[in-house]
Formats: sequence, structure tokens, C-alpha cells
Amino acid sequence: MRRFVTGVDVEGRSCLVEEAALDLVADPGFPGFLSAVVAATSAAPPPARPAGQAFNASVLGVAPGLVSWLIVDYEANIAFPMHHTDTLDYDLLLDGSMVLGLEDGDHALEAGDIVIVNGVDHSWRAGPEGARLSVLSIGTPPPG
Repeated sequence: MRRFVTGVDVEGRSCLVEEAALDLVADPGFPGFLSAVVAATSAAPPPARPAGQAFNASVLGVAPGLVSWLIVDYEANIAFPMHHTDTLDYDLLLDGSMVLGLEDGDHALEAGDIVIVNGVDHSWRAGPEGARLSVLSIGTPPPG
């Protein structure tokens, strides 16, 4: 399992700021239980996303501080163009493969990979067998 975290570079372009294996660790207080913190917020609602250049796909309609959880099936090779939302998204690729497009390039994802999209400009393209994505969105204030 890999974890990808998006952000912006010094020029304000969307980019990958972290890519690392997500290692589960044992908790001595709970034998047989392994866990890892994937992500956590420190404020409610989370801070505003960075300003983007792509269109705002506000179709998610998640107000600041509210949560939406979707399962999305993508047909083989379908692409969703560069966009951003006023949300912090925790995405888990359940099945298939996808390409996450950021302004710093394309990033190949496999089933089990996790992406934390911090409201930055991004695009999606499903692999040749399609994909199933779990998307947990937390509404953020728009940039101000």
C-alpha cells in the first residue's frame, strides 16, 4: 500500500509532495492489531484549499466541515479533466488502476494505493480494466 499526498509547489502548481509506503505497525496494547494513521486534520473545517487554475468541479456539494463518502466506478480508459474542488479528499483505489494527473506530471496508481488530494488541480484517468475508487470528502472553505 502506497500513500500519495498532493500539494502545491513554490509556483502554486499542483504537485506530489509525498509518496511513501504505508506501513502498519503493531500496538503492544492490542496483540494482533496493526494500524497506521493515513491522514488527520488539525482543524474543523480543514483550511481552505490553495487557489487553482482548473475548473471548480463543485458537483460534490460538500459544505465546509461536512463529509461525503462516495464509491465511484470508472469505465476502462475514461478520463476526467483537470479540476479542483473545495474539499480535502481521502481516496482509496479499491480495484483496477488509475493515473492521477497533477501539474508536475502523471502518477500511476494501483489497487490499494491511497491519495490525499488537498483541493489542488488534478485529473483522473482509469486504466485499461477500469477502476473503483472510494472517495471520502471533507468540505473546506474556498480560497480567500
